[in-house]
Amino acid sequence: MSNETEYVKLISSDGFEFVIHREAAVRSGTIKNMLCGPVQFRESVENAITFRDIKAVILDVVCRYLYYKWFYEGSTTEIPEFKVDPEIVLEVLMTADFLEC
Repeated sequence: MSNETEYVKLISSDGFEFVIHREAAVRSGTIKNMLCGPVQFRESVENAITFRDIKAVILDVVCRYLYYKWFYEGSTTEIPEFKVDPEIVLEVLMTADFLEC
């Protein structure tokens, strides 16, 4: 990974940009494959991924979850509940499934 940086930019369908640590981002299997896979995707060169079907309100929850997963991975203490607003929970679950996280 010659172009690896500490941060990556995730861009929502409505143009919002989320700059997060690469270590958090790769907690998503889909994002990891785009950034670190054997095939060099444009995203891995630019360190930016645009999601045409994910709105900012959903991508915000995904980013918070990726940090949550990174922080508590391998934890031996009690892990607090990750809360999602009931109005968007279905869309968040479908997005999480797509992103493998």
